[in-house]
Amino acid sequence: MDKDITVWDAAYSVGHPTIDDQHKNLVNMINDLFQLNNDGTATKAAFAIAFRKAGDYAQTHFNDEEKILEKIGYPNLAEHKKEHITFINEVWSQFTLFNEGNASLVDLARFLKKWLLTHIAVSDKKYAPYLVKK
Repeated sequence: MDKDITVWDAAYSVGHPTIDDQHKNLVNMINDLFQLNNDGTATKAAFAIAFRKAGDYAQTHFNDEEKILEKIGYPNLAEHKKEHITFINEVWSQFTLFNEGNASLVDLARFLKKWLLTHIAVSDKKYAPYLVKK
């Protein structure tokens, strides 16, 4: 297994089954993107399909997560939403670079991995105590 494959760890859990399951699915989707590259089967079209699927799923996850945070009255929700918007914009910017031949599959997958794990470990962990209170 490639050292760059993303591995879910219980330390990433925020303590909410729906959110944690969605995070695990996002990790799996990033793994799928890496595998497309690592096993040599990746065509630009196949990667684009997998990438769009992951992007759509991320948007669904963000919407679900924001609804949950709104329901529990998370005080930093506006800031958290901004992070999601910034990420979506950056993802499509990175995807455009890839489509134009200015970024590789590995660059794109590593970007996704780094952002997701950092976002979960830092930003999402900030709301975990509020989930416990509710």
